[in-house]
Amino acid sequence: MKSFAFILFIFLTIRSFAFDTDKILGTNDLIAVSADGSNIPSKYKNLINAFGIISMGCTATHIGNGYVLTAGHCVDAGATLLKNIPCSETTIEWGVREGISPFLKSTCEKVVFAQRDSNLDFAILKVSPAPDVSLSIELVRKATPGDSITIFSHPLELPLRWSQACVVESQLDPRLSATMLQHNCDTNSGSSGAVIIDTTTNKIVGIHDGGRESSPGVGKNYGTFITNAVVADALKQLGFN
Repeated sequence: MKSFAFILFIFLTIRSFAFDTDKILGTNDLIAVSADGSNIPSKYKNLINAFGIISMGCTATHIGNGYVLTAGHCVDAGATLLKNIPCSETTIEWGVREGISPFLKSTCEKVVFAQRDSNLDFAILKVSPAPDVSLSIELVRKATPGDSITIFSHPLELPLRWSQACVVESQLDPRLSATMLQHNCDTNSGSSGAVIIDTTTNKIVGIHDGGRESSPGVGKNYGTFITNAVVADALKQLGFN
C-alpha cells in the first residue's frame, strides 16, 4: 500500500505540473479593450495592433521585422533549444478587439528559436505578412521586484484584454525556479505567450508562461525574463539590442 500511495503521489504531482495554467489572482481585473482603444491609457493605444491570437490558442506579440514572441509550450518546445522549425500550419490573427474583426492574418514561416524547461519558456516565430506596429525589447535592465508592469493578452481566445497595472513579485513560490519572473497580473488560459511590459518604458521585460495556485484565487503567475541568457542571445542573433 505504501508503494502504491507513493506512486500515486508522484503521478498527481507530475499531473499538477503538467496542467499548470494562467491564473486570475484575487478579483478579475481584466478589461476588454475597445475597438479603438479609447478605454485604456493613451500611452498604450498605439501598441494594441501588435497583439495577436495564435491559431492554437496562445497570445503573440510582434517585436519587429516579422518576428513574434510567445511561450515555448505554445509550439510544443522541450528542454532542447529548437531552431528553424517549419510551422506553416500555424496562423496569427492581429487586432482582435471588441466589436471589430482582425485587420491582418499572418502565416508562421518558422519557429526560429524555442525552448521550455524549468528555467525558461519562450519562442520566437517568423511570420508573414507582419503588422506595421511592434513593441520594443529591454535587453539591458532586468526587471526587479516592485517594478510596475502590465499585460495585454487573449485569455480564453477572447478579444484583447488588459490586465491593468500590476507588479513584479519577489521569488515567493518555492515551486518555481529562481530564474523565473513571478508577477501578480491577471491572466487566463490563452494568455500564455503574452509579453510582460514595463509601464514606465513600454518595453518588453518578460514573456508570460503560466501560473500556480496555493488555493482558489491565490498564487502566483510567472514568466521568462527577456534578459535570460538564452532568450537574450537569440534576440541579439536576430539583430535586436
